[in-house]
Amino acid sequence: MKKIARIAIWICRKFTRVEIEEIIKELSDILADRNPEVKPRDDFQEKHPNYRRFFVDPLAPLKAPKDVPPRLDWKELLRRYRREHRKELAPVNPRKSGNLVPKECICKFCSAPAQYLYFNDGVKRSQILCKVCGELSQVHPGFHRKTKYFCPHCQGALFLWKENKLFSVYKCCNDKCPAYLAARKKLNFREKVLVRIKSSVFKLRYSYREYRFTREQLLHSAPERPVALGDLFSIRNSLNTLSLVLAFHISLGLSARKTAFALNNIFALKLSYQTVLNYTEAAAYYLHPFNLANKGSVDNIQVGDEAYIKILGEHAFVFFFLSPSRRKITAYHLADSRETLPATVAMEEAIRTASPEQEITMVTDGNPSYPAGIHFINQSREVDLSHKKVIGLQNLDAESEEYRPFKEIIERLNRTYKFHIRAACGFGSDAGAMALTTLFVTDYNFLRPHTSLGYQVPVPLKELEGIPKLQDKWSKVIQLACNSIPA
Repeated sequence: MKKIARIAIWICRKFTRVEIEEIIKELSDILADRNPEVKPRDDFQEKHPNYRRFFVDPLAPLKAPKDVPPRLDWKELLRRYRREHRKELAPVNPRKSGNLVPKECICKFCSAPAQYLYFNDGVKRSQILCKVCGELSQVHPGFHRKTKYFCPHCQGALFLWKENKLFSVYKCCNDKCPAYLAARKKLNFREKVLVRIKSSVFKLRYSYREYRFTREQLLHSAPERPVALGDLFSIRNSLNTLSLVLAFHISLGLSARKTAFALNNIFALKLSYQTVLNYTEAAAYYLHPFNLANKGSVDNIQVGDEAYIKILGEHAFVFFFLSPSRRKITAYHLADSRETLPATVAMEEAIRTASPEQEITMVTDGNPSYPAGIHFINQSREVDLSHKKVIGLQNLDAESEEYRPFKEIIERLNRTYKFHIRAACGFGSDAGAMALTTLFVTDYNFLRPHTSLGYQVPVPLKELEGIPKLQDKWSKVIQLACNSIPA
């Protein structure tokens, strides 16, 4: 307690009473888990680093066990037997003709033919013993007919461990599995003591989550058509006024109130801040399909991350994916969690315009939702997606060091996005959050020049060439978006 007392005295000397009250409030939010970005130090977690550490195994399960070449040669074993015993090893001579092993059976360990095999389980006639090598085999190699998946490490059958509406969990129960033995070896002394009491608090065995997402669940988030406003071109103001609203509110990142104030006092356009919000939602409805249809091809590397926002005081998340070479946003998805379903939706949209044979690498952080979603996507994709993780703020492994430049690009995108939404001070509805996010992507991909691209936009449009004013570019993009929607 002496250390804590000294810290308290130091705080009292350095800060005023009001500042100390703010510090106490922030610490209370951290202890109440109201700040997801800051967590208090966990002494137990430091002593048990593998405690309840969930991660998705990078290898997908096998649909059928691989054909393993025999480890022994039955002919060589017969020659060895002849040298040691100075006689030939006699074939099996069953007492009854019904005990003969089928001629097509061979030993899976040394490939000895049926004449050296005999049944080892009585009347069941399912297990055979090899007289040459002494190993046990099955009469029918496909004896795991009810098994759906096999472990990629030991090729053992996975059993159904857990099941709910969204997914089924399959687990390997082989105590000699290399993955299981390697995981046990990583445990420290305290963890080895704890694992004897309750082994389920550590992830030691290979497991696979089979998700059962439907096409309705995998729909990309999209702005809804505003009922009150009606058609975009039936508004009372001109298209130029609408474009000025988007130029100030979206491109410059001004709040709705400041946008209305600027238009009233600079251009003498009498608009309320609610009208600015209404115009934003109306334009987003038309520009969302335009964003998805005109993003073009994608790179072989896709980098993704999720940004925190607040809707009605609750945390929500926007999943972004970006092509690093042109800095263009390839996917943006609004969700209320960071689980596998929204991550899968974002990744599917990010690779939608890729060719089926294109080899794509997804670079993300350590969120286990991404590798789980990749396993789901690979079930229906010709060329499997690969996944690379960038963990923490320091390069503690070779993979993080190699792919950190890509992760820094998406982090810069998140900072740009938060600058544009900071003026909103949170959103009052999902529609407002989706509208502002959609228009941000429109501005980012088609209108905003990037210094890393030589002051070019990520997705150039021929229709915007030669248009100098920002509001005129917004007008043209809106016209293109409205014309592309079928009547």
